[in-house]
Formats: sequence, C-alpha cells, structure tokens
Amino acid sequence: MIALLRIILKMLPWLIVVALLSWLLIAEKLDIGIAPGAKNTYQSALLTRVESLGKVELVRYHFQEVTEIQKAADRIDLKLFKLPTIVPDSRAVLISKGSAVGCVDLTQVKKDHIRHRKDTVYITLPAPELCYFKIDLENSRLYDLEIQGLSPKDRKLFMEELYEVAEQDIRASALKMGILEETRTNAQNLLQPLF
Repeated sequence: MIALLRIILKMLPWLIVVALLSWLLIAEKLDIGIAPGAKNTYQSALLTRVESLGKVELVRYHFQEVTEIQKAADRIDLKLFKLPTIVPDSRAVLISKGSAVGCVDLTQVKKDHIRHRKDTVYITLPAPELCYFKIDLENSRLYDLEIQGLSPKDRKLFMEELYEVAEQDIRASALKMGILEETRTNAQNLLQPLF
C-alpha cells in the first residue's frame, strides 16, 4: 500500500502537467473561453458654443517636407576643458505631409465697404489671411529616431519640438510661396461673377 502511494505521489505532478496541457490544447481547438458579456456604452454630447463663420477658403497648398532636428548631448564643463558625456546626440528625421489654407473673412465686410455707382457694386474685401496650417499626422512618419539618452519627459519635449518646427515650416513656406496673393486673386475671381 505504501509503495502504491509513493508511485502515485511521484506520478501526480506529471499527471497534473499532462492534464493542464491537454486542457489547453482542447480549449484552443474548441475555442472554449469566456464569452464576452453585454457592453453598455453611455454617451452624452453637450453643445458648448456655436460660432458663426464667414471665412471663405479660397486656396489650399499641400506640402511634403523633410524636417531634421539634432540636439547635441550635454557636456560637462570643468572651465579648463569639457568632458564629453557617454550619451549620444539626439536626432530625428520627420517626413511629413501638411497643408496651409488661405481665406478671406467676409464677416469683416461692413456697410461702408460697399459702394454703389449706377449699375456697379464695389466691395472692398478684407485682407487675405492664412486661416490655418497643419501637419497630416496620419500620413507623416518618422524616418530616423535616435533618442536613447533622453529621459521620457525630454523625449516627449523633443518630439513636440520636432512637430512644431515642421508645422512652422509649413506656415513659412506657404507665406513665402505667395498664398496670400493667390488668395486675393481667387477672391476676386470667385466673387466678381456673383455681383
């Protein structure tokens, strides 16, 4: 009897392992698992502000640009000489797509901007403006990223700076390429036939 008990105790761990493996295989093949319960979703939308818009978008420039930013690692300054740190320089290359839109805000047209002479109406349009400029995050990608030596907080700031530089470059490029002049021309071409 004691011999049989010893044999059972020696084989018990192996039997448990075989039983668990068998259960896992059967559960996988038969797809036995916990069925998902009912999902309840409650949403509430609250309108906080209604804004009247009078800006007419007249031209949109699409950009694709490469932005590279590099930050040198800190050095230890001992006044006589500088000791380099072991941390490598941080570097990132962003290939981004974005757009800039030129528009005219018709809500700025006042009564004194409209003149009528015989059979002609003269309207002095407000100055064209750059409505918005933005990066298309879905179609932008990081090409090269080397930020091993930065803390998580500094990594976040480094990435924010990279996207901000790319976005400001879209703005500067749009202004440099004459988006405001083209907006003025398109405003005249669009509104002249209406009046």
